[in-house]
Amino acid sequence: MIAPHARRVTVDRFGPPEMLHVESFALGEPGRRRVRVRVTHASVGSTDAMARSGDYLFQPRPGFVPGYDFVGVVETTNAAAARRGLSIGMRVIGCLARMGSYTTHLNACIDRLVPLPDELDSTVAAALPLDLVTADLALELAEPPHGGTLFVQGVSGPVGSLLTQLAVAKGLRVFGTASERTRASAESLGAHVVNYRDPNWPIMIRQLTAGGAHAGVDHTGTALVRAATRRTGTVVRTAWSGRPGHGRVDAARGGPATLARRFTSPSERLCSVPLLVALQPQRYRQILHDQLHRIAGGQLRAPTVTTAPFDEVIDAHRQLADLPPGHKLVLEMPPG
Repeated sequence: MIAPHARRVTVDRFGPPEMLHVESFALGEPGRRRVRVRVTHASVGSTDAMARSGDYLFQPRPGFVPGYDFVGVVETTNAAAARRGLSIGMRVIGCLARMGSYTTHLNACIDRLVPLPDELDSTVAAALPLDLVTADLALELAEPPHGGTLFVQGVSGPVGSLLTQLAVAKGLRVFGTASERTRASAESLGAHVVNYRDPNWPIMIRQLTAGGAHAGVDHTGTALVRAATRRTGTVVRTAWSGRPGHGRVDAARGGPATLARRFTSPSERLCSVPLLVALQPQRYRQILHDQLHRIAGGQLRAPTVTTAPFDEVIDAHRQLADLPPGHKLVLEMPPG
């Protein structure tokens, strides 16, 4: 098959959205365990903005293509892909182990691809993979007892909203921090909310949960989550984004520190979807498959999606900070 005229977004230098640049490139032939995917949609998330600004540990140098999540259409196949049930023209969804989804075409490893349920709109689906797998994996690692309590730092955020729904469906009581602006959104999903600006929120959580939550999930790296979790519980760290401009350093220190606290009180667990995708692709695909079907079946509420044209990626990144709660931003690629 003739290689397409492909375009991608690159980060030429770390900095503001103006550092994003659309360029044409030559896409080679896919390897034995890869297929060519024409990308139709790619999610724009806070991790992308951190990477663009140089604040993301997994992207230490500029010159990369941002984005983890994508939806697209399979354009080539091979024996390995056929054994996975992948065929030309099929809609697929995926999360990459390393960034690279802001592109019109992608030679994707078949281990990253999951067929997209017919009931799901591509625009909505593209906003889901990283957040959806993070929420599922974090809840699994937290291991709260049946009927127990779960604390979620940033309960109204993209991951927090999905995590709240998964936890409530399992019979857990969810408590979390949010702003007054986003409180109603979190409460509508079943969470009990305290204002994150109140310096006494860890004390309030301990009072509301009769001594601390059975488990906590945190994306900021703050030690305060340990204070809100009972000593017999587990704290799951999904990121270290609590200090803008220090994210790379905080993650480099926080990751090893979390691993070292595996047997402390409370214990800590590390939740990294890029590592899961790279090291346990079958587990990643099963999680994404199962939770996408829950979204398709109406058991989970998907975020409201705002789209932006691929060539307006700079404006899309400018919009990120102003998105209302429960909303995600998705790049829409040019047709063909």
